[in-house]
Amino acid sequence: MRSLAHITSLLRNLFRRKQADQDLDEEVHSYVALLTEEKISAGMSQDQARRQARIELGGVEQVKEQVRGARAGAWLDSIVQDLRYALRALRKNPSFAAVAILTLALGIGATTAIFSVIQAVLLQPLPIRDPGSIVALHDQLPAFNMPRTKVSPLQFQEFSQRKDLFETAAALKPVGLTLTEPNQSQRLQAMQTTEGLFPLLGIEPILGRGFTQHDDKFGNPHVAVLSEQLWRSRFSADPSAIGKILQLDGNSCEIIGVLPEKIESLFPQTEIWVPAAISPEAVAEKYRWYVDYSMLARLRSGVTVDQARAAMRSAVAGFNEHGWFSGVEIRPILDEEVGDIRGPLYILLGAVGLVLLTACANVSNLLLARNATRQQEIATRVTFGAGRGRLATQLLTESLLLSTIGGIAGLLLARVCLSALIWMAPADLPRLNAIHLDTHVLIFAFALSGVAAVLFGFAPAVVSTRVDFVDSMKTAGRGASGHQRHRLSRVLIVSEIAIALILLTGSGLLLRSFAKILQVPTGFDSENLLTARLSFSHAISNDPAPFSNALIDRMLSLPGILQAAISTGAPFTSDDFSTTFDIRGQRETSDAPTPHAIVTYVTPQYFKTLGIPLIRGRLFAPTDMRSKNWLDKGAVRIIDEALAKRFWRDRDPIGTQIGNDGQWATVVGVVGTVRDRDLATEPQGTIYIPGYAGSTLLLRTVSNPQSLIVSLPRQVRSIDPDVPVYDSLTMRELVARSLVRRRFAVTLLSVFAALALLLSFIGVYGVIAYLLAQRTHEIGLRVALGAQRRDVLRIVLWRGFAVALSGVALGFVGALAGRSLLASQLFGVGPTDLFTLIAASLLLMTAAIAATYIPARRSLSASIR
Repeated sequence: MRSLAHITSLLRNLFRRKQADQDLDEEVHSYVALLTEEKISAGMSQDQARRQARIELGGVEQVKEQVRGARAGAWLDSIVQDLRYALRALRKNPSFAAVAILTLALGIGATTAIFSVIQAVLLQPLPIRDPGSIVALHDQLPAFNMPRTKVSPLQFQEFSQRKDLFETAAALKPVGLTLTEPNQSQRLQAMQTTEGLFPLLGIEPILGRGFTQHDDKFGNPHVAVLSEQLWRSRFSADPSAIGKILQLDGNSCEIIGVLPEKIESLFPQTEIWVPAAISPEAVAEKYRWYVDYSMLARLRSGVTVDQARAAMRSAVAGFNEHGWFSGVEIRPILDEEVGDIRGPLYILLGAVGLVLLTACANVSNLLLARNATRQQEIATRVTFGAGRGRLATQLLTESLLLSTIGGIAGLLLARVCLSALIWMAPADLPRLNAIHLDTHVLIFAFALSGVAAVLFGFAPAVVSTRVDFVDSMKTAGRGASGHQRHRLSRVLIVSEIAIALILLTGSGLLLRSFAKILQVPTGFDSENLLTARLSFSHAISNDPAPFSNALIDRMLSLPGILQAAISTGAPFTSDDFSTTFDIRGQRETSDAPTPHAIVTYVTPQYFKTLGIPLIRGRLFAPTDMRSKNWLDKGAVRIIDEALAKRFWRDRDPIGTQIGNDGQWATVVGVVGTVRDRDLATEPQGTIYIPGYAGSTLLLRTVSNPQSLIVSLPRQVRSIDPDVPVYDSLTMRELVARSLVRRRFAVTLLSVFAALALLLSFIGVYGVIAYLLAQRTHEIGLRVALGAQRRDVLRIVLWRGFAVALSGVALGFVGALAGRSLLASQLFGVGPTDLFTLIAASLLLMTAAIAATYIPARRSLSASIR
């Protein structure tokens, strides 16, 4: 019965509120009337009795407020009242509401956009079974400058036998395959894999079957599994595709299955899968360091990553006794998937979080200024019975409403920002297609709005309710609360300037670093240079010389082409591979680095085509070319300057011999060093071999080579219709691609720093304008009594300068404290670069003084009028 009465009271208070208030009013007035009659009966006059009755009751409105607070559902009614009042307050001051909402939308929108990237790339679980127990294994060969590389087939075989550590393991290697069909050929991005990969990942084909041990044995009939995308595009999702035969690199391959689309989040470029079918020769001891396979393994139940690392370190310790100094790195598959992008993304999240804090500080200052104009209203409400807690709740409700509207606007802005982020993001950003505003991001955005409401609303609410009520009724907020408000406002401005300096310093360091990288010479002429990739059939791969020579001759016969060459890779294409070598007659100490270098096979015109300078010796001649035995009699090599400095030091390498296993080639030339992959990475040295092993075509043209991209496949087909052309790019595009991640981080951090600078400028301007508006009468009186305008202006500017200087000093400390966060992202610039710190400080000081000067001049003009 008691619960039923409570529910009835709750429904009455919620849906018949006016009737409940009317009944309450009648009841209170009836009680006052009864008390008045008692007082009259005791001998008081009617006026004295009524006054004494009200005093004894404690105030009619106060009693009503207490009763309303004790009602069932009073908290809900209070929230509704606060929201209605907050909406009316915002409608009364639309300019304040617009500025506050826009400021919050910028902070919340930018933070939400960056979080959506982190959610998709770092936080979203991989679409595989129990990803936490899957690890990637890498060789570590520091002597070859390879802190993390792949494994060889022999190592994969040995590591897979550690059943005490791994349940199952798989090796995989990306390759390009030529799909030959009547009247056309196409290059497919394929993945060679051992039979255990799909079970290891927990991925079942949606059609057909995966690979078996029989499929993965060397010499067995060829089979293939399609990606769902290739199945839909080439076979229109026809189930009868299973069993059909494809001609891949001259081999007949039977389609046995189709994999689900979710595997493309791990291997986004892979169109077709084929068995690795590792040959017995590939696992011979002499090929132990032919590291060209990636390796994944599933840890046994109860085995941790650290335990597996310790066990594998012991397993390779024997090789270190023979001077290899090798190691095995084991890391979770998520770390393998995201690579080195985790650090930059967290830096960007931290930066945009600082922007949000700046926005909150700005809105907090706006609330302080707005609440200052409401001190009489607040004092009046207290006088009529409202408690400080109730008033603070009302002010916090207004902040929450502002933050909610700002959060909704921020979500709309986040959609725009996210589109821009995806457009700017590097193409190799992991899981790029998974970035969108999902449920987790929406929850984050609204949680962020609530946190922001507390951040910018709590302090103004507390300070604004600490009112000297009598003084407030007289002077509208001067006195102790005014001093507290001004002090808090200055603290907020100092914090904004400090945050802005941290962001400006970070973006300045990245900008200077990026500028330094752009100044690094590539070592070749990238102007009017075109690269194109060719996919050779099995027949051409066995004897590439006739096709390569015919192709070069055809290219040189075309108008506008100056030079043509073929190589195993062009700079910034990441096609190079490393090898060790011996220098004949040179004995090094045991602690000397093992001679190793990048190896590139080139045709004779390669150096002239790229514009690589000859330092000494000679370039390759057509008679130097080899098609089969690379180290037969008369074999020659060219090395670059970086390799010469590393291993020949002060000796002339021309005429010396290098090779392996007792076979030698003579060094006939030294050419300039070419930067490859990354302009910020110091080249380790390259050996150039004259040969036809390459499938990258390089063309030097008279003018912009873009016009050749369309006609090039036709020219190649005229020589051999089964050779597809793909990835036709200018060298300028390749160099730009190598910088896209740095440009992405620099651009975003610079935008955030500019936004923080703008918010700081607005914050200083708003605070100074508000303070001067309160003192317009005082300033006018000073001027009227003889004070010079420039003296008054100097006082105001000095105060603004002092606040800015405090913020810069605090930001300087913060920038120095966080210097290690950016250290790994910098090139040619130290994290404590004084030029950047001083330049950012001067920029902020100038902005703060300008933000002070403008309202000061305006206030002086207004006070004189």
